[in-house]
Amino acid sequence: MRKIATFVIAGTAASLASAQSSLDIERAYAAELSADAAERSSLLQGSGEGSGFSLTSGDGASTLNINAFFQFRYVANFRDDGQTDGAAPTTIGDNDFTHGFEIPRARIDWSGNVAQDNITYRISGDFGYNNNAALGNTDQHQFQVTWAYGQYAFESADGLFLRFGQFKAPLLWEELVDPEFQLAGERSVANEVFSGQWVQGLMLGYEAESFRGYFSVNDGLLSAGTTYNGGGESDIGLTARGEFKFAGDWAQFTDFTSWRNSDYAGKVGAAIHWETFGDTNPIMGGTAHAAGIGTGITEGDLIVYTADAAVEGNGWNVFGAFYGSHIDGDTAGGTDLDFSDFGIAVQGGVFVTEQIEAFARWDAIFFDEDRFAAGSSADEDLHFLTFGANYYMIPESHAVKASLELLWALNDNTALFAGGPVGFPGSTGGSASSITSYLGQDDGGEIAIRAQVGVLF
Repeated sequence: MRKIATFVIAGTAASLASAQSSLDIERAYAAELSADAAERSSLLQGSGEGSGFSLTSGDGASTLNINAFFQFRYVANFRDDGQTDGAAPTTIGDNDFTHGFEIPRARIDWSGNVAQDNITYRISGDFGYNNNAALGNTDQHQFQVTWAYGQYAFESADGLFLRFGQFKAPLLWEELVDPEFQLAGERSVANEVFSGQWVQGLMLGYEAESFRGYFSVNDGLLSAGTTYNGGGESDIGLTARGEFKFAGDWAQFTDFTSWRNSDYAGKVGAAIHWETFGDTNPIMGGTAHAAGIGTGITEGDLIVYTADAAVEGNGWNVFGAFYGSHIDGDTAGGTDLDFSDFGIAVQGGVFVTEQIEAFARWDAIFFDEDRFAAGSSADEDLHFLTFGANYYMIPESHAVKASLELLWALNDNTALFAGGPVGFPGSTGGSASSITSYLGQDDGGEIAIRAQVGVLF
């Protein structure tokens, strides 16, 4: 037992020393991103900070880097008494106060290069609740593969690369920033509605000093973990994103935070996704495609688009995005449905001390009125406020971060949950409630308090 205790203490001390050095590691990584074309293509790269562990092959040509990230969260949710409206989520019940603990993410990353510096890979898996729900897994304890791709950087064309496998669609910037680098403990509700998350396919990317662009051919939004003839796949999906940087370095946009004494940086971006589904899939049948977003559409076309901007400086940051989608298709019964929805997210943060960052966010969703039945009491326009603070236990590092937030849904948000006319993409039976920490309230005024600790190494 004495040997075991000595081993544990030594391991803990080594871990703390490793975390303390993460600031230098982050700066070194940022410099590497700026210097190397393949690494500078940081979009969807992920796992950009933390010491982790590294292994090298005997000949030194191949590497394996191991990183991990997890979040531990407490949520207290307050709603009005007597939540009994028929449009409310049937899986939630009528309790006015609900609280408890959860582990939304518990991710392991394997990344590195194979034989040559310009051939890289990333494979990630998650034991946590949120990613499993987002991938449509009903057993929330099951391990899920999220990232799984290889990448080839063309030596003859500096900044050009080809990615193949499973990765985030180059669409919404808020979704592309990894969860450990978000300003708030969770992405906005608007992002969760319009995000396509992981796709399977090919992506060609190019990054220069002031411009970068990405084009992907894929199986459609929310196609992670599907077979080539799976019921959740589209016939084909096309995604394109372009960004222009007018100040700073690309590496500064890996996260939303801007440390004190950071240089001024800014960029604008826009993206569009189109997919068609229901014609070539032999098992589609009456199964609603994920892109239907709760509508029951089994055949049709979907367009999602966005425009966004991020600006940051000496201890402060601002981000804003506009989201839009249009879906036109038929239900299994032959009914033609045509919907156009919109969303907005605006957030900002400022360091009030060297290690404490205050932030606020407003996001809103404006659903097409045709989604709602005549006489429906559900609100078509939803508004959400988030106020909070982050404490970075190690200065200028995301290695250990504690957050405390107040979440406020200003009006009836039951349209987003089980029993409502919209629903979160990729979620069933109210499983999206843990992603946003909201449960659904048909009279407005739902409030949640969220406390979280994230550890990245």
